[in-house]
Amino acid sequence: MKEDLWLAVGEDTGNWDDLTFDEQFLGVGLVIAKISDWKLALEEQISGQTVLDRMKQPLQNLPKGFASNSHHVKNALDYFKTQSVRGLWSLDNKMAAAKSPLACLKNELSANLAWLAKHTNLITLCTYGTAHWVRNHLRGTEDYTQVLGRAYGLLVTLIIPFFKKEDSLLIALPSPAPQLKTEGESILPNGQDDDIKGLCSSLLNHSQQNLRVWQNSKIAHYDCGTFTSLQQNDFNNNDNVSLEMMQAFLHIADMSAALMTLSQNTQGDIRLHDPNSNWQNVNFFKFEELLP
Repeated sequence: MKEDLWLAVGEDTGNWDDLTFDEQFLGVGLVIAKISDWKLALEEQISGQTVLDRMKQPLQNLPKGFASNSHHVKNALDYFKTQSVRGLWSLDNKMAAAKSPLACLKNELSANLAWLAKHTNLITLCTYGTAHWVRNHLRGTEDYTQVLGRAYGLLVTLIIPFFKKEDSLLIALPSPAPQLKTEGESILPNGQDDDIKGLCSSLLNHSQQNLRVWQNSKIAHYDCGTFTSLQQNDFNNNDNVSLEMMQAFLHIADMSAALMTLSQNTQGDIRLHDPNSNWQNVNFFKFEELLP
């Protein structure tokens, strides 16, 4: 039977290295699809622009002072906060004053989020809860990467049994922003590199422990790392996944975390709802729903 190579791209939300505020909203998300479907998704269009191009640049209607070099939902949310924007939004509805700068930005962001929320081949799975719950149920150490890895492990435990035993699942997590040497060569500081290794190690260990009940059945192979490490060790040469594609995948995962936060965080200024149940491939779970 032919093996399928699947890719799950992760993103988290909340301040995982400071769990002192009990009601702080925390969550992790994965966007999952076959490599072939990921690449096809980048060729799709939103408002006459390919998804790849859309992810490579900041939101076009975002003031430059708030924009980064590429697509980040948080940039828009930070700007909305300065403008005291609040309310309950549907991704299906456009703001009435469609020509105002705020309305244009809202409509642009909504179009991007709706594309992912309604996608038929990209599966979005997220789990969330409060810092109080995480402290009491996931934290066995002061190392936040271990705690975060356990949260991702809850999602991996959920999905692995549904793959064919011949399949492989690669889990790509975002690496910290690289620093620059004086000559312009990009490096990853040792401390940050250790953070990623610790995060992936925790994810894999937690998943393996939770999957012990499947020890007598052959399950799909899975591995975790940054895109760079996965490309070196797990991607086949004929997968043709470029750095540009990888970065776009991460920005799509960022949108999954935004869908979770905006729809599930009751304390947020802006709330999303899905009145028509169009988010068929999006699922949100509370942490306690996934704890074995």
